[in-house]
Amino acid sequence: MLIQWIQTFLLRNYSDIIQGLVFALITIILFFKKASRKTQVIKFILSFFVAFQTAEFISYILYQQVTSLFSLTGTLYDFLVATVCLLLPIFLMIDLYRKVIGIQGPVGTFIYTLFFNANCLAMLIAMTTMQRMLITVVLSLLLVFFFREEIQYIVEEKSMLRMDRRFQWTAMTFMILIGAEAELPRIVINGGVDDVTNQLAYAVAIVGSLLVLMFIIFMKFNFFAIMKYENYIRNHDDDRITNAKSLAYLLENGAIMVKNASVKHQELAIFYSNIDHFRDINILHGYDAGNNILKKTADYMIAEFPEGIIGRTSGTHFTGIVPLAGAMQKFASISRKIEELSIDESLILQIGVCPLKYLETMDHHQVDYNNLAPIVDLAATALRYTSPKSPVKFYDEAMRKNEEIRLHVLAHIDQAVKENWLQNYYQPLVDIKQHKIVSYEALSRWIDPVYGFLTPDQFIIPLENARMIYKVDLQVLYHYGQFLSKMHNLHQEALPISFNISRTDLESGIDIYTEIQQIINTYHIPKSLIHVEITETAINGDSKLMKQALQQFHAMGLEVWMDDFGSGYSSLNVLKDYHFDVIKIDMEFMRKFDDRSKTIVRSICEMAQSLHIRTVAEGVETKEHYDFLKEVGVYICSRLPFLKASP
Repeated sequence: MLIQWIQTFLLRNYSDIIQGLVFALITIILFFKKASRKTQVIKFILSFFVAFQTAEFISYILYQQVTSLFSLTGTLYDFLVATVCLLLPIFLMIDLYRKVIGIQGPVGTFIYTLFFNANCLAMLIAMTTMQRMLITVVLSLLLVFFFREEIQYIVEEKSMLRMDRRFQWTAMTFMILIGAEAELPRIVINGGVDDVTNQLAYAVAIVGSLLVLMFIIFMKFNFFAIMKYENYIRNHDDDRITNAKSLAYLLENGAIMVKNASVKHQELAIFYSNIDHFRDINILHGYDAGNNILKKTADYMIAEFPEGIIGRTSGTHFTGIVPLAGAMQKFASISRKIEELSIDESLILQIGVCPLKYLETMDHHQVDYNNLAPIVDLAATALRYTSPKSPVKFYDEAMRKNEEIRLHVLAHIDQAVKENWLQNYYQPLVDIKQHKIVSYEALSRWIDPVYGFLTPDQFIIPLENARMIYKVDLQVLYHYGQFLSKMHNLHQEALPISFNISRTDLESGIDIYTEIQQIINTYHIPKSLIHVEITETAINGDSKLMKQALQQFHAMGLEVWMDDFGSGYSSLNVLKDYHFDVIKIDMEFMRKFDDRSKTIVRSICEMAQSLHIRTVAEGVETKEHYDFLKEVGVYICSRLPFLKASP
């Protein structure tokens, strides 16, 4: 008896069975296309058994049980009971379907809704069972095709739709309305026997069709709005090239991470990094190669600090907030992996780190963890103190002091020039053959009213980086011009000086040659009293610019000296390509005064004499130095320590 009833039910509702097969096939295509054949078969069977035909079968049994206890035929209660009996199994099947596909949230609900609505609309508008079957299958496929981009979006993207219950309840609300509408003519529950008039059935069919149309329009618009919003958020939060977050995301969400860490008593730090020697990769190997390295860098950082926030600010700069425990070892691991990505020069990851706990102990810092930007700046400050031998630096009190001085120097350079905080110190150059001082090297020293005597590193390097060192270099020549005027009034002669010209003087945007010429003209400085010094390391880079500089200074009638000869890696090429009047041998040869250094210095002097270039040796401190240099023919040599003297 039961078997006969089931057979009758299935034959009467074979359209639902066919739709169930389509439903299972679509599920495999959407979620298990790359799975093994065994998995596909299992998921196909499970999807079929949780499809609409099973829910319909359960609803029929429930309705029969309820109506056997109560006489509800033709009443409003009958309609409500039938609707509830239809929808309860549907909700149960949706929950089971989510377990089958393994994705929680509204993804399964939405896909199930498409098939349910197609089935219900077929019930309303079909005149025969065959029509219902055709309409059910065709409409199911059309709805899936129509929403194919939206389905792909919520399946593949980490969309907020996966967690948004409002979206899920919207889909289920339409399901309830359309299900109730389908139940109204009593086609499903009563096996196709319609007790209402044809006119009412047509009206119900029209209303049901409008509901499905409203569902399509509303869900399309809902998807469009959410996808647009998420794309905006993604562009705002995510770096477009790598898997890292944006700086804005880091600053907005970092405060939350800090608060959570404080509850767990976990120490955090902010880092700021740069990949050195990356500059030419895009040019030599293309942007795809450069972007690939940036992507892998972000991946390495995210893998080492999964609980942190990794962001990319610009170019090769990455920043992030990460747990302090084990950070050094993790940064070292990342550095090794990045070095393995090297194409030409070795890539070096340099990292500045600012521990948040350290800042809390500093009385002069008012730490606001809702605004992490200043702490990112401090990590960037620590980055400036890194080197190839020490690629990771932690921000500390010494850096804070140096940074304070650096900003003071940049803000007060004009005042320093105007109020003579910059003073000339002269290092004598001794002619070995004549045993007397023949010239001086002019050096500038900053005597600050707040910080006292500043070392060259504390003001020269910041001003060079800011391309403002020309103000110091011109001040040296200006002070010398004033001194010469005094000597002239006293009818005394002065010795010549050499003064430094930085590479950035030539790149600062001012006409350094005109500025020097104006000072010479103002104080009537004889050209023979001025020697321009250019360091060997300054020559590296734009060789055309440096050659023009030598030609220009020679055209002005000035001698040009090379400072720190031997400190670079292309010393011989420098002598070949540039015409210097004097070369100053780097003092490192004097500090490590062994047989090897002596051999090199002797060779330099012989080569210079052949090229008619005079030589100067710096760092001469002992009689042994003096005697050796006299033997090899050095023209003049430095004498240390520095003396504040008049030339």
